Amino acid sequence: MRQGGKLAGGNPARGRVENDFYATHADSTISLLKVEEIIYPALEPACGEGHISKLLEQQNTLSQDLIYRGYGTGGIDFLIDRDYTSVHINTVITNPPFKFFQEFVEKALKVANKKVIMFGKLQALEGIKRATFLETTPLRTVYVFKRRQQPMRNGKEFDELTGKKMSSTMAFAWFVWEIGYEGKPTIEWI
Repeated sequence: MRQGGKLAGGNPARGRVENDFYATHADSTISLLKVEEIIYPALEPACGEGHISKLLEQQNTLSQDLIYRGYGTGGIDFLIDRDYTSVHINTVITNPPFKFFQEFVEKALKVANKKVIMFGKLQALEGIKRATFLETTPLRTVYVFKRRQQPMRNGKEFDELTGKKMSSTMAFAWFVWEIGYEGKPTIEWI
């Protein structure tokens, strides 16, 4: 009998990573940057170890996270702690904790002046609650990866138990919202 974690691409013996720290591989961000312009200044509100931020214009990117991991400013809960009305942010870009995907989108849409860009599971499009929410947002483009992406468990490219490169059976995409966009979202492959 298979366990749900294995079906979803995880190893149930390991359990979830504390604080949902599954970092974005550089290849995933580079693929996005080839097709999507970041309008600065930008905010990376779940920067982790800087995997996304380091590929952006660092002098024009505010990087922060709830947990300090050696990059950006730690101790800031994007969903609760900060009022961004006094800060000019054109683009919010991040890989949010998967369980808080919608909450991050909701907050980012209030913070960003131009764009919101989120790395997330393609299954974020599923479900009555999320679909109903997404239909009311200015979601412009969903960039679906042609190849499986490998989010890095605890920010590591290689599995701590096996020494092999991380792998995943989950499908990921970049979701891009454009403030003021009123059309239907398009799907692009990268």
